[in-house]
Parts: sequence; structure tokens; C-alpha cells
Amino acid sequence: MGLLHSVRGLFSNDEQTFEYVCDRCETEFESTKSDMSAVACPECRSTKIRALSTA
Repeated sequence: MGLLHSVRGLFSNDEQTFEYVCDRCETEFESTKSDMSAVACPECRSTKIRALSTA
């Protein structure tokens, strides 16, 4: 997540998004769900996902 995205999130009323990557097809995507067990990859529908590292 970039600095601009982080700062914008502090001052807006937008719903928070979380960044994930699919372990099966490596697709990076965002979701409004923080519970990873409730998130599936939009490309291959796999539930084997992980939070995208921001460091």
C-alpha cells in the first residue's frame, strides 16, 4: 500500500480495503473484507490467499 493511499484513508469516508495475493495464481487484489477466511481470489476462486506484504 502506498503512502498516498494510506494518507487518503485517514481523511476519507471510504471503506477500508485490504490487499491480498493468491497463492495459486499470484493475482494481487483488494477486498473490503479483513477476515481472510471469507475472501477468495477473483481470478481462480482459490481461498488459499495471504495478505500482501507492504514492507
